[in-house]
Amino acid sequence: MNDVILQLHAIPYLTQILVVFAAILAALFVMTVVGRLMTYTNTSGTRALSDYTGQAQPTSPVEQFGQWMQKKSPSLADRLNMQNYLRWLELTGEAPSSAMLLGQSGILFILFLVLTLLLRNNLLFILAFIVAAYPFLRVRSKANTVRSRVDRALPDLAALISAEMAAGNPPDKALHRAAEWGGPLSAIVQRAVQQSTTSGLPLFSRDRMDGALVRTVSRYDLPALQSFMRQLDLAARKGAAGPEQMQRLAHTMILTHKERALREAEKLDGRLAVPAVLFFFMPFLIFILAPMMYPILNVLGGG
Repeated sequence: MNDVILQLHAIPYLTQILVVFAAILAALFVMTVVGRLMTYTNTSGTRALSDYTGQAQPTSPVEQFGQWMQKKSPSLADRLNMQNYLRWLELTGEAPSSAMLLGQSGILFILFLVLTLLLRNNLLFILAFIVAAYPFLRVRSKANTVRSRVDRALPDLAALISAEMAAGNPPDKALHRAAEWGGPLSAIVQRAVQQSTTSGLPLFSRDRMDGALVRTVSRYDLPALQSFMRQLDLAARKGAAGPEQMQRLAHTMILTHKERALREAEKLDGRLAVPAVLFFFMPFLIFILAPMMYPILNVLGGG
């Protein structure tokens, strides 16, 4: 056993690789702890309480650091272009502020710089830029999840509105019922209804003026959502022919999503093959074969 350990220590760059791996685990641990400790500053309940009391919402040290970074470079947040992703997370009440993202990224970058100076490992300096992007990648992943939920809920919403209109309810009342449905898609409908109520803008388009519904969904980069809402907006202006057109639209959307789900299921086996090989079989083979192959390579190399 001792001989195997000595042989592993003799492998070039093994110590540096282990140091880098430990640093990545430490950074992920710090990121998780920081995210848990600062969650209270980003919850919808805390924001609602601060709005009710009229008092400013308390900011964490991480967010204050991010605000300082924004003051030093006001265009930094715009260059990262995270508003589209944060807009999706706002539908679930889990959207952090851009200052919080910058603060987390900056702290992780500084942490890896300190580790680079202490351990004198140049690989850590390269990884500092990669780890600094982790908060933004995490937000993008969550936003894409919410975006997928909205896309999957479109057929159900179409069927709900179609049933409401078929029962003789006007389109605006059908949308009000859809706003009470729940979920991120319902939150988008709620925003359109609230914008129409507060601004006096018609919910549906009139002549050449877009209504509150079309204007609200245009902020979200989901073509299926925008297309559906525009067709709903058109059906609302059809009068008596609206329920029939809405029924055809709901039927078409259900069939389209079903066919797409079947195609995705057929591709699932192929997509899982590569991750299984990379993250299971290859590490397993390396772990088993590396101690056995090192002496053979030494003999072949004349070491």
